[in-house]
Amino acid sequence: MLFLDHTQVQYCKIQSGDQTLSGLIYNKNLFIREKSFPKEEIEAAIKECREEYLDHEERSQIATLLVKGRNSVGIWMQNNKYKSNIIPGSSEQTTAKSQPSADNSQPKGNAQRISLRQLAIEMHSERGVEIKTRRHKLMLFQRCFLGNEAVDWLVNQVKISREDAIVLGQKMLDKGIFQHVANEHQFKDEPLFYRFNEDQGKSIWNSSV
Repeated sequence: MLFLDHTQVQYCKIQSGDQTLSGLIYNKNLFIREKSFPKEEIEAAIKECREEYLDHEERSQIATLLVKGRNSVGIWMQNNKYKSNIIPGSSEQTTAKSQPSADNSQPKGNAQRISLRQLAIEMHSERGVEIKTRRHKLMLFQRCFLGNEAVDWLVNQVKISREDAIVLGQKMLDKGIFQHVANEHQFKDEPLFYRFNEDQGKSIWNSSV
């Protein structure tokens, strides 16, 4: 499951017999909306996506997206057989940069930063990784978390493999969201200490951790 923002996808309409279906295009693949939730019920959407799709014997074999829209959260499943049924002109292209072109990589990059930032907020919240003062040999490192625990959290929250979680964590490190406490390691699935950059300079005297 990928959890995306609506700015990362391109919506369209699909003609299926007498029905008009809601679709979206992501990474050149077509996805059909399976279910929609009000944006206030995002936790319920995540729960249903995991239980009814990702843990389902057959559905788990199909790529699934959880997309946060302006007013709702939708569960979308890949279905490229409808590609030829996309209604011409139905794709939402609100700005010139959403048009397919050689420069299309730039909007994707901006959207990816938004997605990583949202993930970082959740990861840094009370429901995120455990952030506390830790000891290594004779040294204390304040407000840090463990790399392997961060991988555990990403696997459980985003429902991805440990390998993908390491790649995602490295992207967050590359974006400057967090870093190794001594700047000696990339992001690894090991009990190494990492610290969010916004926690740099904070101490036990001005923090509850």
